[in-house]
Amino acid sequence: MNAFVLGATGLVGRNIVQELDRSSDYKHIVAPVRRPTGIASDKLIEVPFDAEQASEWDTPVTLDHAFIAFGTTVKKAGGHNAQWEVDVRYPRLYAQRLKDLGVRHISVCSSIGADFESSNAYSRMKGQLEEDIRLMRFPSFATLRPSVLGGERENDERPAEAWAQRIMSRLPKRWRTVPARRVAQSMVATAREEPMGMTIISSKKIWALSDVAEMNR
Repeated sequence: MNAFVLGATGLVGRNIVQELDRSSDYKHIVAPVRRPTGIASDKLIEVPFDAEQASEWDTPVTLDHAFIAFGTTVKKAGGHNAQWEVDVRYPRLYAQRLKDLGVRHISVCSSIGADFESSNAYSRMKGQLEEDIRLMRFPSFATLRPSVLGGERENDERPAEAWAQRIMSRLPKRWRTVPARRVAQSMVATAREEPMGMTIISSKKIWALSDVAEMNR
């Protein structure tokens, strides 16, 4: 199979690429990027990121599975409206093109509490992307809702996230900090199964799926 990864230079996206690279189930990995990932892989095909032209984008290989792990912070974006563009509109544009191209399964790295009717701006954004993709009617759609993500981001310091990682690392798995590697493992494992319709995977379930993935290595 061939895979598509949006957000390949980010914390979860890099782990997804590495997980796909290790898997014998995938031949090619297509990743739209603004800057090189720096990942050495014969499978990886980096293409220019251009969300505004996504509707006209032509994939270099036929795609089977897609993974979206794309987002920013309100501070880095420069405001909630700008963050909405990155977290919701850009992924939505690519997702619609992927649907048109016949992708069978799409996975999204969302967030705990995602709800398009939430009063919290971040939860509302993540929930809106989920809802928009649900309405596209992919044969198989999985949204993963991790708690605080664990791991070091390259060239992207997030002091609040680092603080939350430490505080939440001792909590029960429902709220515990989830290493980005485990989220990636769960996304790829779910994609292989191609569950019909929409599947919501909680933070606790992410731990369980990644435990199985670790044992099967």
